[in-house]
Amino acid sequence: MERAVPTPLDVRTGIVTLPDEIRATSAAPQLLKGMTCIEDLRRAASRRVPRVFFDYAESGSYAEQTLRANRADLERITLKQRVLVDVEQRDTATTILGEKVSLPIALAPIGLGGMQWADGEILACRAAKAAGIPYTMSTMSICSIEDVAQAVGKPFWFQLYVMKDRGFVRSLIERADAARCSALVLTVDLQVLGQRHADVRNGLSVPPALKLRTIVDIASRPAWAARMLSAKRWTFGNLAGHVKGEDSIKAVADWVAH
Repeated sequence: MERAVPTPLDVRTGIVTLPDEIRATSAAPQLLKGMTCIEDLRRAASRRVPRVFFDYAESGSYAEQTLRANRADLERITLKQRVLVDVEQRDTATTILGEKVSLPIALAPIGLGGMQWADGEILACRAAKAAGIPYTMSTMSICSIEDVAQAVGKPFWFQLYVMKDRGFVRSLIERADAARCSALVLTVDLQVLGQRHADVRNGLSVPPALKLRTIVDIASRPAWAARMLSAKRWTFGNLAGHVKGEDSIKAVADWVAH
């Protein structure tokens, strides 16, 4: 039976392919009806997720030079074509850090995943598990390490900032170890925080501040709002009880950087 995972070419060109496990256990097929590429998914997310959180995932710091450079680097990656060869037994499986994976890719860490959709980190980890690729959980996730470990039951990777509060860093490592995280991904380039213009304009906070603009934004995304009512958490799960002002993005960012 041919494996239901995208080929590297599918990933690079943005073709939407779902593993059988996801098709059989979710409403994804209906949601993805008519979507043919990653850009379609991005546009759908912009309609379903409040702007304040969509912009957080979509934008970069300052003039976004690094963001554009990263995209350009990825777009320059191509596959070497081979012709007149037997392609009946295709296999994209490999190993990353000693782990067997179905594709040479992993889901990168992103903060506030649980504000993109209720329990977003759990959903992303389940999707990665079904696709046979690693999921990397962010320190700044909404769900906690323990939330994801309990819900998924499979080892995942954990992203950790190098912070001056070594005691808290040690406690995060111990929690990740207890959750059977199989890799620790260190972020070491946050000596100086970059201003994210979109976040400043949107007044980003977790949970959302009840301002008129935010209320109107959320009201226009009823499915998102309904799902968030049943979410496990509305603030940073891994930082709960450790950071003063943990509902403030700026306070958390300053704490991480110092």
